[in-house]
Parts: sequence; C-alpha cells; structure tokens
Amino acid sequence: MKKVLITGSGRRLGKSLAIEFAIRNWDVILHFNNSKEMAKKTQAEIIKLGVNCDIFQCDISNISEIELIFSKVFKDFGTPDVLINNAGIFPPQKDIFNISLEDVENSINTNTLPILFISKEFAKSAKDNSRIINIHSLGAVEIWKNRIDYNMSKSAALTLTKSIARELAPKISVNAINPGHIEMEENASDSTKNNLDNIPMKRYANVNDIFDAVYFFATCSNYITGQYLNIDGGYHDCR
Repeated sequence: MKKVLITGSGRRLGKSLAIEFAIRNWDVILHFNNSKEMAKKTQAEIIKLGVNCDIFQCDISNISEIELIFSKVFKDFGTPDVLINNAGIFPPQKDIFNISLEDVENSINTNTLPILFISKEFAKSAKDNSRIINIHSLGAVEIWKNRIDYNMSKSAALTLTKSIARELAPKISVNAINPGHIEMEENASDSTKNNLDNIPMKRYANVNDIFDAVYFFATCSNYITGQYLNIDGGYHDCR
C-alpha cells in the first residue's frame, strides 16, 4: 500500500487531499501546527476509510524543528512514497509603504524555505520513483497589488520546485500545482474572489479539480519533473 505525507493537512485543502488519497486506499501521514483538534478529527475520518493514518505536529517556519521532527517522522512512520508540501500562509494585504521586514520574513519562512528543508529530509530516505508535489498559487506567476511578500514567497517557491527537481533527478520527481481561487465551505462568502467573468470556465475550482492534478503528479511517469500546472479555469492564460 502506498503512503502520502501532506503538510498542513488538518483542515481546508490539505484535509480534503488527505481524504481523497485515503479513499483511493493510500495510507496517510497528517501534519499540523496549530490545528491539533481539527487534525485529530481528520485522522479519525481517514481511519474510518480503512487505511492507516499517523499524525504529528511541527512548526515548519522553524528550520531546526523541521530537521529534528521530520527525520523522526520518517523513521517512526516510514518514508512515504509521496510528499505534498501544502502548508502555507496568505498574509493580509499591505502596500509597499507599510510592508515590513517581518512581513517578508514570515512569508518566506512559511511559504518557501520549508519546501527546501522538508524535501531535503524526505530525500535522505526516499525510495526510487518517489514524488514531491508542491502546492503553490497563481501568486507564483502573477503580480497582485499589495501582495509583495506573498508574490515574492510563491514565485521563489516555484523556482525552488524546479531547482529541487534538478537536484533530486533521477531518483525523485518534483512538480507543482498553482491553484486559483478554490471554493470551499470556509471561504464561501469570501469578498476577495475574482469576478467569474474573468474565468473562462465560469466557476471557481473545487477540491476535486485540485486533487485531479495532484494525483496525476503522484502517479504519472517520473519522466515528468520540474513542471507546474495552473488550476484556474483558464484565468491566467486564457482571459
């Protein structure tokens, strides 16, 4: 039976991805930082699906903690076949005159650097034909007003995906997903949504749209590496 580890998987997109993998008979390792109770509920849901599900806590903005905890997780639970770097932050909007060094550091330390150091720990014990899939954002390929720190962190993360793919080939393939707006219960009334008129497919993404792309990279030929998919209904390239 194959196994997947998903960071930030106690709730929202990470939780949904974990459940979809479990439905397809994958064992799951859940990671959380502050959402312990939500992660435990997600674990219980997954176990009911008849697969194994382990759970652990780590502050991924702390590189020393990553190195300590992830190495222990891979030793205790076994190194998964697929690592999905999903955890991240979407900070409040700030213009160039109000953004601080702390803002930039928080974004880089949570959205960018953990991908490098978690992937590093994974690669130490990963089997041949293992996969790394990074969940980025359209913010990696677009410039959004008053989102300097976020755009920096996500565009750097996308370049990092390609760099890690080069470093870890041919043993591990590394690819990325750039979701657009995802329609979920938690943000059903989100006022920051894009106008549907700008999305050729005339709807927002749902979890299944994102999972289809993730599962493709998890199961496709390992010859496909260093690539990314924009999952946005044509918003970025076709509007």
